[in-house]
Amino acid sequence: MAFTSRLHRVTAGHPPELATAIAASRMVFRVAHLLEARIDEALRPFDISMREYLALFLIADDAVEPLRPSDLSATLDATRTQVTRLLDGLEKKGLARRRPSAEDRRSLQLTLTRPGQSLLKRAARMVHPAYEACWKDVGADGARQALDSLRKVHAALQPGDGA
Repeated sequence: MAFTSRLHRVTAGHPPELATAIAASRMVFRVAHLLEARIDEALRPFDISMREYLALFLIADDAVEPLRPSDLSATLDATRTQVTRLLDGLEKKGLARRRPSAEDRRSLQLTLTRPGQSLLKRAARMVHPAYEACWKDVGADGARQALDSLRKVHAALQPGDGA
């Protein structure tokens, strides 16, 4: 059964506002899954996944301060175990390193290796067009409107807002 048919069945019989909320939520999940698959496909020649690419990108962005594994965990919405496995894989591939912090030897800082920096630059040339291709049917204005709407949903879902 096609996704749209399943979605229609899931929302059938609900009041219109609830049906729309259910459909929009399911669509966000589905689109996120498909987008990740599209980015993974663009990254296949580099033997990395979207999550690994995002980790490399975040580690490379150390202009203010080096990234710590806990920061990476929070940004990727991943558990400590998931981040440990992710970093183990990146280290095994020679793309990133964990090193003790100069300020606090109990803490680790993440850095890219030269091969990691090189791969990130090459991979970005494949990922950026894939991102753009995903939004081409709605155009720049549609993408901005979607981003504004998603920011509002994100803000409403943040813990501590009393919802």
